[in-house]
Amino acid sequence: MSLTSAEPLCPGPPDVAAVRARLVEYLCEAAEVEHSLCLQYLYAAFSLRANPPETGLDDVQIETIREWKGQLLRLSREEMLHLGLVLNLLAGVGGAPYLQRPAFPQPERYYPLGVVSALTPFNRDALERFIAYEMPTVLLSRISGRPAGTASGQDDEQQMTVGMLYERIRELVLSVPEKELFIGPPHRQIDTAAVIDPDHVFDDDVLVGYGVEPFPVNTHASAMRAIDLIIEQGEGAEEDSEDSHYGRLLRIREQYDREIAAATAAGREFDPARPMLDNPAVRRAPDAQDVGLITDPLAREAAELFNAGYGLMVLMLLRFFGQSGESRDELRVLQSVVFFPLMTMFVRPLGELLGELPASAGDPAVTAGPPFEFGRGIQLIPERDVAQRVFQERLRDLAARAHRVSALAGGGDAPDRVLRRLRFLAENVQRMSDQYALDTEAVTSPTWAAHAPYTPVPHPVPAEGATRVA
Repeated sequence: MSLTSAEPLCPGPPDVAAVRARLVEYLCEAAEVEHSLCLQYLYAAFSLRANPPETGLDDVQIETIREWKGQLLRLSREEMLHLGLVLNLLAGVGGAPYLQRPAFPQPERYYPLGVVSALTPFNRDALERFIAYEMPTVLLSRISGRPAGTASGQDDEQQMTVGMLYERIRELVLSVPEKELFIGPPHRQIDTAAVIDPDHVFDDDVLVGYGVEPFPVNTHASAMRAIDLIIEQGEGAEEDSEDSHYGRLLRIREQYDREIAAATAAGREFDPARPMLDNPAVRRAPDAQDVGLITDPLAREAAELFNAGYGLMVLMLLRFFGQSGESRDELRVLQSVVFFPLMTMFVRPLGELLGELPASAGDPAVTAGPPFEFGRGIQLIPERDVAQRVFQERLRDLAARAHRVSALAGGGDAPDRVLRRLRFLAENVQRMSDQYALDTEAVTSPTWAAHAPYTPVPHPVPAEGATRVA
């Protein structure tokens, strides 16, 4: 499906400055798309009623819903891998780490995909939106009646697939000689497997458990491999690729329709998702419309806590991909917070819990949901020492907020299961904060032996079309 030659596509000497500027623009757009898709998959996954006891669902249905949830979580992890590869390519060509994105819902003017991005619970409309995002370019060309990649005005911009966006990136990358294009410093290339396992002690089968392993992208060959992985994992190498995002989403839709048909024939309803708000928010952003405001006091405080943790995670990711001067051990400490406790022990459990809390007081018919609201202050902190100080402050604040939310729930009429989960969350965030302070102090101590700037250890790049994501 994909062109993998390293020969330039354009005859004659390229305008390197113009190509670099356009490439950075496209890569930032791709980063926004991957970031947005990751959150949309997470939101749909968090909405699924996969934890018994669940009223109105039998054991077989719960297992089916658990499978859907697992697939959506896997899709979100793979979008994170795609985002990491985009950020590595951006660094390679001289760009800065980019994790900005518009607020949800995102009007289609932001992306040339013709589909509005939104945080909505799992349902058929959400599946159709996801399928449209991951649609293979070959199918779009059949729908439009024109060969893939041709242009005849604004309508084509509205119909461009994610794969077409990456093909444009591919063409720009190949149009400039390697030595002129890849000017970014080597230490900005993140190989997370090398950070986790610098001596290659573990097999790749072990490393896949970490979920997100970008590899360095600083040559034509590695750029082509990254783009191929993103396209084939999303659209699929062919339209019938069963393990692509598109293929997996088609299977979920088929199973969903089958469950709905069976429930209708039996004269009952099938509700796999909680009635979460569309595009939940605790405040109205100037660039977002049609948000669902969370007004219940406990849910609102929990949503504010979620936003603080999500914002800190993005802030730390910016430093992780924009690091300069960190030792390997410092980078490992940063990674050990942002990729594991924050994602798995904060974002996921609190996001799921928000789907069970009422969005407004006294009205259990509609529940809240994780807002993923984005603050203006989420920018790269360029100084290593300043960044470490800010991260320690934010983690301490996050722990204090978590304890306050737990206390608020304890003083009200929240169910026991909600109280237990909030207390456990607060304990985990406190441990996370304490451990980061201890680890940072240890690796920055003058007596700590390994304080050399992080340089990626050569690590085998996955074979074309392969992935380390579980």
